[in-house]
Amino acid sequence: MKLIGVISEYNQELSKKKFSEYKTGIEYQNKETILTYLKNGIPIAVTMQIVRSLIKNDNSIIGGISYLTDGYWIWPNYLHFYVENLSIELPSDFVNFISKNREISYVSDAEKHKAINLLNLGK
Repeated sequence: MKLIGVISEYNQELSKKKFSEYKTGIEYQNKETILTYLKNGIPIAVTMQIVRSLIKNDNSIIGGISYLTDGYWIWPNYLHFYVENLSIELPSDFVNFISKNREISYVSDAEKHKAINLLNLGK
C-alpha cells in the first residue's frame, strides 16, 4: 500500500511535504472520476483534528481528518478538497490506477489492518 496526499501542515509525522510544495493546476481528463473515487474510499482512521483550508485567503474549515483506503492506496479525506479546488498533483500511477479501477471494491479486514499499521509507522 502507498500513502499519498498527506500535507505536513496537517500531519508532520506522516509527511514532510508542505502544501506549497505541491503542484497545482494539473489538467486531469477524468477529474470527476478522481473526485468520486477519493470521496468513496473506505475509512480506516479518524482523528479529532479540525483543519482549515490552506488555500490563500480561504480560512474555511474543511472538516476533520480521516484516512481512507481502497486496499491499494491510502489518502487523507481532505485530498479531494484540494483536487477539486486547485487540481493539486496526484501521483501518476494513482491516476492511472483510477482510470482502470473506477470503483472501490470490497476491502478486507486484513487490508484495513495493513493500512492502519502503515499509518502507525509514522508515529
